[in-house]
Amino acid sequence: MTSTVEDNLATRLAGQLAGFQGEIITPADPAYDQARQLWNGMIDKRPGVILRPVDVDDVVRAVNVSRANGISPAVRGGGHSVSGRAMSEGGITIDLRNLRQVTVDAENHLAHVGGGCLLGDVDAATGPVAQIVPAGIMSETGVAGLSLGGGIGWFSRKHGLTCDNFVSLEVVLASGEVVEASETSHPDLFWALRGGGGAFGIVTRFTYRTYDFGPEMRIGVSLYQPEDAAEALRAYAKIYPTLGRDVGWHAAFKPQMSPLPFVPAELVGKPLLMLIGMYLEDAHTPEGVELIDRLTGVGNPCVKAATVLPFGAGVQHLIDDDFRDGHRYYTKEAHLEELSDEVIDRLITFWKDMPPALGGEIEILGLGGAILDVAEEDTAFSNRNYAMWLNFAMSWDDPADDEDFISRSRAIIRDLKPWTGTGVYLNMLNVDELDRVVEAFGREKYARLGHVKAQYDPENLFSTGYQIIPEK
Repeated sequence: MTSTVEDNLATRLAGQLAGFQGEIITPADPAYDQARQLWNGMIDKRPGVILRPVDVDDVVRAVNVSRANGISPAVRGGGHSVSGRAMSEGGITIDLRNLRQVTVDAENHLAHVGGGCLLGDVDAATGPVAQIVPAGIMSETGVAGLSLGGGIGWFSRKHGLTCDNFVSLEVVLASGEVVEASETSHPDLFWALRGGGGAFGIVTRFTYRTYDFGPEMRIGVSLYQPEDAAEALRAYAKIYPTLGRDVGWHAAFKPQMSPLPFVPAELVGKPLLMLIGMYLEDAHTPEGVELIDRLTGVGNPCVKAATVLPFGAGVQHLIDDDFRDGHRYYTKEAHLEELSDEVIDRLITFWKDMPPALGGEIEILGLGGAILDVAEEDTAFSNRNYAMWLNFAMSWDDPADDEDFISRSRAIIRDLKPWTGTGVYLNMLNVDELDRVVEAFGREKYARLGHVKAQYDPENLFSTGYQIIPEK
């Protein structure tokens, strides 16, 4: 959209927003520049107007105004999309940050979660009743984007993906109608929202299954110097397939080790491999103590530690500082059937060659377990059968480094292609990968998503994110 449209949009819409109770933020408002900021500092978009609804009726008003003016709105949940799809360029952004209510029905193991919530909001409500929703790996991720794209997290091996734990969803459609999607009500829409992204409507409330847990978690951490990393990862690759679903065991190459509680001061800022094991049952059982102790002893760690932390108030915050808002972020990811010697060698070479200004981490998240309990055709989420997920979550601060650091990330993924699987995780598609949406689902599922889109959003109003083309 042109700058003239951007500057005049708020004025144009003013008379059409009668009854809207939330904030209307325009480029002339002092709060505008802060309101348009997203997690990824590389994204610099200027919406014509930001609408912040306070309830579902406000969301309906915002959708109706968008449709009446032929403007596809961007929808901001937590604002953590690396591609920046949560913010419009020149048009309308519907910002859900005021929809932050969480209600836990502990007796029936349900959590009702507003569409603007962060994972920390959910954990704060479920922790006091010793329950969890299996969602994500850090507290500041938005529940909407994470959940609608699938939702990989610490509890995936035990309880499946976040979208596998939907009970029902309140959705504002492109028509302005509000529907409840579940296995028995609008089941086709429910299928699409379980991993198909946000192209079918705006989810204003998620109802999840909850599970009894903790609130304490037993975790074990082992740290390795670069010269010991290959031996540790080869042991990890051999042991991981033998583990039950009661443990998550993950790896992270840290270019600069963070000042975490278990890291000695002299190792902060050093390049280290971290293996972290999480026992997903009672933190105090002898079985859990023995298992975590065994995993932390793999290879030749320079540090090994086991402790018990509150899950929501502790574990979910461990990497928050490493991924604060405002850094420049770029991600590349792939699926792995196994962690082969060739992959290990190439990962270590990339890690050792990372310049001092390139931060973030290279993550290997172990999958399997309960993820495989759901049949591939039962949800829009695809590629459930892989054992591991590899993610290059790179960050830096100087725009002058963009070309170099992005090209490094692209090059390592190309180098690893002979050993990586097909498909891509929708939630991690970058701004230069929006043409890979069909690949994320496969042609058959993408075609089915197109039929659902044609039923619920035939004019493609919700088109600023990942493109699902309506197909009648």
